[in-house]
Amino acid sequence: MQRINNKVALVTGAASGIGAGIARLFVEEGAKVLLTDINCAAGEALADQLGANAAFAKLDVSDDADWSAALAALEQRWGPLDILVQSAGISYPAHIEAATLDDWDRHMAVHARGAFLGCKHAVASMKKKGAGSIVNISTVESIRPGPLFVCYGAAKAAQDAVTKTVALHCGEQGYNIRCNSVHPAATRTPNLQQYLDASDDPARLEAIYGGMQPLNRIAEVSEIAAAVLFLASDEASFVTGHQMYVDGGVLAKPYPAGEGA
Repeated sequence: MQRINNKVALVTGAASGIGAGIARLFVEEGAKVLLTDINCAAGEALADQLGANAAFAKLDVSDDADWSAALAALEQRWGPLDILVQSAGISYPAHIEAATLDDWDRHMAVHARGAFLGCKHAVASMKKKGAGSIVNISTVESIRPGPLFVCYGAAKAAQDAVTKTVALHCGEQGYNIRCNSVHPAATRTPNLQQYLDASDDPARLEAIYGGMQPLNRIAEVSEIAAAVLFLASDEASFVTGHQMYVDGGVLAKPYPAGEGA
């Protein structure tokens, strides 16, 4: 049984990594999916590969006009939105002494402004159908940030606040629109692979990443996509404002002695 059959979905950051995995799974599960990204070549190629139930539109998530154009194209093609997955993201590790104001602004533009705009446009479209599901891809760094993620952790925490306030507002208004977040730990994406490929000892570095998680391995994109599929589907009809940790147990671990609260 296809779990989101005939649902209309938009996935940001869909040209690669977690976003691409989600788009692929959604098409397999019966949805009509608009893939969006700023990497047009890769996004168009994946949409072509996925067939008639997939299309591509350029979308800079920090640009209000791009959101308007993408939603207009989606509604003209398939009708109003059922599912939004916000997977677009950037991450440039830097501690407070090394991070620049430009680093801060770029992270906030993508994760905070992007989440705000995406939710705003999604709610407007979903109200036309009387229901919908928004899933924002967050991170364990929004809950327990490391010192190298001052910009990324703060921007993702802002995204988390948007997620919860949207969930509360839509519930109070009786819109039947749910809004949740998924929080992965280290996942095998092209971004992570770049770090492994650049290492003098990729196997050792992968073991270090994996060892940070109680399950002692890196997550696969398919595992994150499966969690998103559940939240997007009607199976999660009573789940909203929820932070789903898909982290191999990272956030269940106590702080090391002398750290944390």
